[in-house]
Amino acid sequence: MKQTEQYVRQATRGLWGKARRELKTELEGHIAERCQEFRLAGLSAAEAERQTLRELGAPAQVSGGMLDVHTFPALGKAGVLSALLATAIFSALPQGLAQVQSIYSRSENYGASSYLDFQQLKEAVQKAGGELSGPADSATVTIPGAPRPSYPLNTAQAPSATLTQDGKTYLNLGTFLGGLFNTGADINVGGWNNPTIQAGQARITLETQDWRVLNDLYMRLIRSSGPQLNAGAILSRLEPIGDTGEVAFTGTFAPDGVYALIMPVFGEWFSQTAGGEQLDSGSIVLKTNINQAKAGQLDFRIDNGVQNFKLASSVDEFQLALDPYRDTTKLRQWDAQHPAPVLLLKLSGKFGPDAYTVVSPASVKKQP
Repeated sequence: MKQTEQYVRQATRGLWGKARRELKTELEGHIAERCQEFRLAGLSAAEAERQTLRELGAPAQVSGGMLDVHTFPALGKAGVLSALLATAIFSALPQGLAQVQSIYSRSENYGASSYLDFQQLKEAVQKAGGELSGPADSATVTIPGAPRPSYPLNTAQAPSATLTQDGKTYLNLGTFLGGLFNTGADINVGGWNNPTIQAGQARITLETQDWRVLNDLYMRLIRSSGPQLNAGAILSRLEPIGDTGEVAFTGTFAPDGVYALIMPVFGEWFSQTAGGEQLDSGSIVLKTNINQAKAGQLDFRIDNGVQNFKLASSVDEFQLALDPYRDTTKLRQWDAQHPAPVLLLKLSGKFGPDAYTVVSPASVKKQP
């Protein structure tokens, strides 16, 4: 926090003794608190510090304000100082950091998916310098500077694109991301709890800690990497309920990095008849569980049928290991003799071919 130390030193210049110590303590407290808010919004420690100091403005301006505060009677100083700092912070709040509530809900025409509060989303895009125009069922997103600045979301042709719940209208997360992607702007996702979506210079923070929304968001990023990973198989979320267990890895993980565990699960086929009898066939489904690393450890949910597994060192190795089992009439379970090939991915936050890198099995250790 050398930048903070230098900033506080310059901002309290002109004050001495007890007055300087008191003001220095309160200013440091405000900076620490604001940095924590940005960290919760998904910024790194360095980014949070830079953004906080940028909000406060030049140290000389703050110093001048503090000298004015110091002329008030002693009993009023703390309150006036707090008001001064609050005004400096909130008047300079980066408009693109407006939060948008997200929910995970079931659409009558589609199924369970993630949705964004449409009105909040419109306001956030506008504050970030862009525009989300029109009603939810025929909206167009505009991102300044993008190769195709405006792009219709085509929500009218997708019954699942919008959802009305408790008097509010929500827009499907995938529909919104698709519109951003089609503008040609660089799209990045950052953070875990209250993650951010950045399109060009527009930054939007989702107000959620729901694992389903978080997994949905980052799984869409994985899907954007192209067909190499799924190779025709369905890539879907692993629901952390039902027939699932836990698996943990230790290793040198990126602090607060987001990782995904990709596991193959045998899916049975059933007839369309009234009885729905099980057929002698099936397919391999790639289940995904995504989480954030904490203190050198990664915790995932895992399908109980994949408890016997071996980490693959590349996508090619993963696919080659799956090839003998694609005919699911021959094998329908993984065991010690036939361990499931599993991939551990570090997610970059970028959409496209570089959405992830495969974590080397030699760099991690499965916990017993």
